[in-house]
Amino acid sequence: MAVFGGLNFMDFGGKASLEQRDDEPLGVVEPLGPHAPRVPLVAAHTGVQHHSGDVHKSPRERWLEGDRAVIDGYAAIADLARRGKKALLDADWKTLGALMNENHRIVADLGGSGPANEHLIEAARAAGAYGAKLAGAGGGGTILALADEQERVQAALLEAGADKLFSPKPCEGLAVVVRQP
Repeated sequence: MAVFGGLNFMDFGGKASLEQRDDEPLGVVEPLGPHAPRVPLVAAHTGVQHHSGDVHKSPRERWLEGDRAVIDGYAAIADLARRGKKALLDADWKTLGALMNENHRIVADLGGSGPANEHLIEAARAAGAYGAKLAGAGGGGTILALADEQERVQAALLEAGADKLFSPKPCEGLAVVVRQP
C-alpha cells in the first residue's frame, strides 16, 4: 500500500497462490483518491514484535488443506471489504466500524489475533470507537480504531498499555525520479 500511496481498495479475488501463476489474475488496486473523505483512524502499537509468518502460516496451510472455516472466513472478509468501501466513501462511520468489528471477529476466530491485540481493541471500543481491528498479522503489532473522538480513544489506548500511537493519513506513494547524466 505504501508504494501505491493514497487510499486504495485492493481486490485479490481469484488469487489463490502466493506466486504469480499464468492462470491467476493479478491483484487489482483501485485508487479511491479525491472521492474518499478523511477517515478518522487511530493506530496503536501493542509493543509486541514478531514475524508475520508466525501468524499467517497456520491459516495459509489450513486454506491449502481445504479447511472450510478458513475458506468461508476469507470469503466473508472479502464481502466485508466491498461493503466497507461503500461505507467509507459514504463516510458512514457507524457501518464501517461494524464491518471492522466483524472482520476482526472472523480473523480472531481463525486464530489470527492475540491477547495484546484484544486488550487494545477492547479499550478502543470501550472508549467509543465505532470499530477496531488488528492492522497486520495479529499476535501483536498494530491495531486500528475508527473514532470521531480520537483524543478520548487515544487516552484509553495509552492507559491500556499502547506502546505508540499514530494518526494514519493517506499520502503520496512511491515516486520514481529519473535523472539524466
